[in-house]
Amino acid sequence: MQISPISIPRRLGLALFRTHIENGAAVSLGMAFVGVGVALLFGPDIAVQAATGALCASVVDRPDPPAIKLRLFALAVGGSTALTALTVLSVGSPWLMGPLVAAMSFASGMISAYGRRGLGLSVAAVLALLFGMTPHGSVAMIGHTAIFAAGGIGYAAFALPTNFVLDERNRKLALGEAIRAFAAYVAAKAELYEPRTRARLARQALVEAHSQFVEKLQAARDTIFAGKRTVRRTRWMAALVSLLDCFDFILSSDADIELLRSSVHRHLLHRLGALIADIAKDAEELALALATPGAELNFKGHEGQLQAIGDEIRRLERAAGETEPLELSAFRSTWHKLVQTVTRMKRLTEIIGAADTTEAKLPDVDLTVFIQHESMSPRLLLAQMSISSPVLRYAIRLTLAMSCGYLITLLLPGILHGGWVLLTTMLIMRASYSITKQRRNDRIIGTVAGCLVAAILVRSVPQAWLFLPMLVTVGTAHAFATVNFRITALSASITALLALHFMAPESAVVFFERIVDTLIGAGLAWLFSFLLPSWEWRTVGKLVAAKVNADRKYAALALARTRNDQIYRLARKQAHDATANLSTAVRRLADEPQVERGALTALNDLLGANYLLASDLASMRVLFRMRATELDAAATETLLETARTNVALSLGASDAKAAPALRLSRRSIADNLGGANAMTSLRRRLVHIELAAERVGALAAKAAKFP
Repeated sequence: MQISPISIPRRLGLALFRTHIENGAAVSLGMAFVGVGVALLFGPDIAVQAATGALCASVVDRPDPPAIKLRLFALAVGGSTALTALTVLSVGSPWLMGPLVAAMSFASGMISAYGRRGLGLSVAAVLALLFGMTPHGSVAMIGHTAIFAAGGIGYAAFALPTNFVLDERNRKLALGEAIRAFAAYVAAKAELYEPRTRARLARQALVEAHSQFVEKLQAARDTIFAGKRTVRRTRWMAALVSLLDCFDFILSSDADIELLRSSVHRHLLHRLGALIADIAKDAEELALALATPGAELNFKGHEGQLQAIGDEIRRLERAAGETEPLELSAFRSTWHKLVQTVTRMKRLTEIIGAADTTEAKLPDVDLTVFIQHESMSPRLLLAQMSISSPVLRYAIRLTLAMSCGYLITLLLPGILHGGWVLLTTMLIMRASYSITKQRRNDRIIGTVAGCLVAAILVRSVPQAWLFLPMLVTVGTAHAFATVNFRITALSASITALLALHFMAPESAVVFFERIVDTLIGAGLAWLFSFLLPSWEWRTVGKLVAAKVNADRKYAALALARTRNDQIYRLARKQAHDATANLSTAVRRLADEPQVERGALTALNDLLGANYLLASDLASMRVLFRMRATELDAAATETLLETARTNVALSLGASDAKAAPALRLSRRSIADNLGGANAMTSLRRRLVHIELAAERVGALAAKAAKFP
């Protein structure tokens, strides 16, 4: 795949045209709209007050459907305005401010039950507290609160129509992010086909890349499948469905990877790896061309590589004689799947590159059921009112940490800035110990660097021009909030310090004292993370059980010649989601104290075995689609029934038949499973699925006893 010459260098395009980057740029424009507009109308002092309200509103500005975004802006602006008024009223009175800090902290912890949107609202709340605790000169409480609210409303008034205008662009970028994650997944797969790599490490990296692809795929579904269908939106829907088709085929190519890696034909394994690496580059180029203005799609089909690999397999077949070794059957099967993957990559490129007036075909399924709906119902909070709830435990920890931080600032009033300590504690502490630990380190490093940069800016740039770097840093902090918190910490520190300098230039904000504030806040967040902790290992058993249950349901449908397409797709999605959830938990588990390395190894082995089972099950769909007419119907159904029963038993089905059927693997010990015959290929795949399910079941039983 090549991109026609354009003015934007490739690497710059890969870094620049991203959902989070463009979202950050939109936030900077919104802040400029409020800040510059108010400054021109009412002067710079009023503009600074309005900008603080706009900043609190900007925290929740993400590419969301209009109805959700309007609700989030209403909550962010209304809640932060009320909190600002209460904070300004409470400044100077510990008896008022202390309970306010505790109440805000508890509410912020509880609304984390709503996911990333709830966390955004909690950040808006602590920012309102920070700015409300800052001296406001002659601006009265009512006046300051009104200006703050006007800034938030002004930002929302800019962001809502902007979101409408950029809706199609956001959908295209969401598709591009999913394709980029697919490219990273395929690149990780290529490493597994490199003979010299360590299989265990390569498989772990592949499982991690698979998990990240599943996450990006869901984000793309939530963006692309939502809203009223138009011809153009239907094209993006069809493209996302086509991407999933590509994923299914290339996932199935790993079904025989263990046999391929043990083969003496290492040169052939290396060729397959090189082809897969080139497919990964194709996908990355496709994502870049999709997002880059003026770029054209030009897909190369790798006909030469495919032909050379096919010729080599046929040469080895002739040399083997009448009895074909099983490894050659595996090489041929893998090659066929890669041929089909390339064909579907071509189809994906054609869909993306079609004219806007071209009507795209969609499968006969309800795509809206694949959208992940995040409830904002108050009943969700009521469900957390149990001491066993991780959300309630987090809210209690956060409340005590923030209250302790406020108490320390009262004891050291001339040394610590209370708002900064509280902001640091809130931004670092999360329900997960692993995330808290990582954010602690990122916050300290980012703040130190941010203080240095802010000190240089204040001393070298005229105050009237300091708003320019603020616009850059506020967008950067927003862009990287969920991508790289260290960059966010750096940029947010610069933004907050410059904002405080604007609000109280006569107080000569001492930047290096903010480092001390950060260390205090970071220490509090880390220490209180051990109070009523919600350790990941407590959820492992449930996640493993959910994973095995999802596998069992998916396998029952995959091992059937006919099935309801929508039910099958949902079961497949749930199986991949369960794998991603367990993979994420295992990754966080590695940072927790007193976790045995052996337990982590067992969980990673389970994820690796489960990935191979998923590849096997994907192979069944490929086999039925490509060779259905070659299969004997009666014999196929008998084999499938036996395999379904055995797999269900291996995966712990309580309703499976009491008397297990004869294992296909035992029945086939003396059989030659090599060859290209469709029935032989079916039996070979079913034997492999049985063995893979047995391995997953055994490893899951072991992992369920964790720790």
